[in-house]
Amino acid sequence: MKHPPGIALTLALLVTSFLSAVGLGLAVVVFMDRLASGSVRTSAGLFHAVEAGIELAAHDLARADWTEVLAGARRSTFADGDPVGVRAIPGGGAINLTAETNALNCGKATTCTAAEMDANSSERPWGANNPRWQLYAYGPLESLAALARPAPCYLAVWVADDTGERDGDPLADGDGEGRGVLRVRAVAFGPVGGRHALEAELARICATVGDEELCQPGIRVQSWLEVRQLLP
Repeated sequence: MKHPPGIALTLALLVTSFLSAVGLGLAVVVFMDRLASGSVRTSAGLFHAVEAGIELAAHDLARADWTEVLAGARRSTFADGDPVGVRAIPGGGAINLTAETNALNCGKATTCTAAEMDANSSERPWGANNPRWQLYAYGPLESLAALARPAPCYLAVWVADDTGERDGDPLADGDGEGRGVLRVRAVAFGPVGGRHALEAELARICATVGDEELCQPGIRVQSWLEVRQLLP
């Protein structure tokens, strides 16, 4: 039985096309699997980075005057220059520290006025006691010598007064309820827009003996939460 002319060539082309489609599909599956694995590793790395930021802040704050910290007069030993301007993110991209601080304090990238920072909102309902976030520790994570294999990211840690303190002065650690308590927000900025954030409440354990306040060494982490969105 004779086959029509060219049928062998047609069959060969069909088989080749089928095998090519199968190979391309397998390549896409492998690529997507590697991409997903890389995304998981990056997310885990950023999470560990913000945990390191909270620990770093707690370590440095244990020996600091908290009123100086809240007023922006004292910063961590981990800081790469003035707490303003644009910084490069390891692995690609950049972060504007000034804009990020403003966004935390009044929800916009430009300079905040005192009235804007004291304004009541659903996210900041404490008025004159609204937190005034100060950039405390910041720099490429790789600058922390204690970390063996740091994730490629830029780490920034802000501090603010506890909102339970109702003295109307968020730039000082007052004498009433809420004294010895700070809010700390750590954010790891990764390449290609990736970021992870944690917020924690740190407290000193102090007691007044006579006229002198005595504090135990170290800082206690009272609570922490994962921040899904960076809202002021």
